[in-house]
Amino acid sequence: MWKLGVLLVLFSQVRAIGQNRLALIDSLVTRRVADDELSGNILLAEKGKVVYERSIGLANTLTDRPTDQNSSFQLASVSKLFTSVAVLQLKQQGKLKLDDPVKNYLPTFRYPQITLRHLLSHTSGLADLQMLEKPYAADTGKLFTIADLVPAINQSDKAIRFNPGEKWNYSNSGYGLLALIVEKVSGLAFPSYLSRYIFQPAGMSHTYVSTPLLKVDDPHRVKGYDSPTYAPWLRQRVDSLPRNRIELYNLGGLLGQANVVSTTGDLLLFDRALYGSKLLRPSTLQEAFRPTRLATQELATTGWGNTSAYYGLGWMILKDTTSGRVVFHSGGMPGAVTLFLRNITTDQTVILLNNVTHRGTHGIGVNLFELLNGRPLLANKQSLANHYARTLIRAGAESALETLNAHKTDTTHYYLNEQEMNRLGLQLFYNAYQPAGLEALRLTTVLYPASWNVYDSYAEVLKAVGRREEAILMYRKSLALNPSNKRAEQALVDLMPNKE
Repeated sequence: MWKLGVLLVLFSQVRAIGQNRLALIDSLVTRRVADDELSGNILLAEKGKVVYERSIGLANTLTDRPTDQNSSFQLASVSKLFTSVAVLQLKQQGKLKLDDPVKNYLPTFRYPQITLRHLLSHTSGLADLQMLEKPYAADTGKLFTIADLVPAINQSDKAIRFNPGEKWNYSNSGYGLLALIVEKVSGLAFPSYLSRYIFQPAGMSHTYVSTPLLKVDDPHRVKGYDSPTYAPWLRQRVDSLPRNRIELYNLGGLLGQANVVSTTGDLLLFDRALYGSKLLRPSTLQEAFRPTRLATQELATTGWGNTSAYYGLGWMILKDTTSGRVVFHSGGMPGAVTLFLRNITTDQTVILLNNVTHRGTHGIGVNLFELLNGRPLLANKQSLANHYARTLIRAGAESALETLNAHKTDTTHYYLNEQEMNRLGLQLFYNAYQPAGLEALRLTTVLYPASWNVYDSYAEVLKAVGRREEAILMYRKSLALNPSNKRAEQALVDLMPNKE
């Protein structure tokens, strides 16, 4: 009887610890929702069993449709996991070798020293997608596909940044080439290959590839919104910025690097399928989870959220092994920030799909994992640019400047980022908040006077509202800092016809 009583007490304590852990997780999520940093779906599981699940915010602000468990999301770079699995499946079947040159499969490719392994590990030396800048400038209406990559790489002087294997550098173009190689080797269109050999075997019936050229009728698909946007009713259309339209439309036809749409439930099925041999042999997965060694013998390393990680073959590997061996991939693009994380030691899964663009999402995902393992939260700084913009809309320029000045020295809790300030100013301007956008961009030129880009952005909006002389001055400042800014050159020609 005594032993039974002790067991009951111990069971009650364990249960209380578990409940407290989930209460802390829910509290964190609630705080981040209140700060306009989250909108979407979260799923946490242990040994395949869901222990925490929550749907947050709106799937569509125009119809007030909330997110729910069936909501499907653009996965952004989490899509790369499926590209990696596809390549490794073909390797298992003996249809390709990872150390083969890319040129063996794409004969017109200009760089024979780059291998498939280099592409998978982001050590090829290939730039991201900068090689498409010139073709885009020649035809701003063009919708690029993976068939355009090899010609663009061959003709570009921006395609290669370093010799293969020397460094680690994230390259979406490399994963586009991998998708092309999967097509060449398998004889199937890349979306068809993923469906037949990954989605269907894993039971992922709500997962598919979607591009402007391959549209799928999905009533559960969420709309993406650009930035947490200060309040749900102010969320900005993801395609409102010209820069976003380039990524979402002109580059939206690319495959391999993004454009898989899925749900938290389907991603849990993917997680389960990775155990055993349903998709890949355990030995092949272990190879994918092994950190890549560079030519210097150093391990390929990347920062992520508020932690540091190695990079394997399509997978990031968390350096901190205190809670187990953790592999994952994150993703981010306009209207989508995502995380798929697996603790393969303890069989835990963290899935976070956000349909607003917020840099802090990955740090939130790290802290969900920490709380799941009963560990204290890691520091996750908040965006001061976002706080500034929220205050600017709600209380005006003076209060917003006071907010920024009050917190900018508190680098423990806040970060101030030039790119975010610039982007938020443009978002405000192009979403019916012109005065606020103008003020935010004006202030950004004061905060970052050595940046050619902030002058260019401020000039862009000044030109749009007819403040010609000020726009000319800003474009000239931009050109002085970056003489190769062709956009500024053309804008000055447009602003000064037959005068200078």
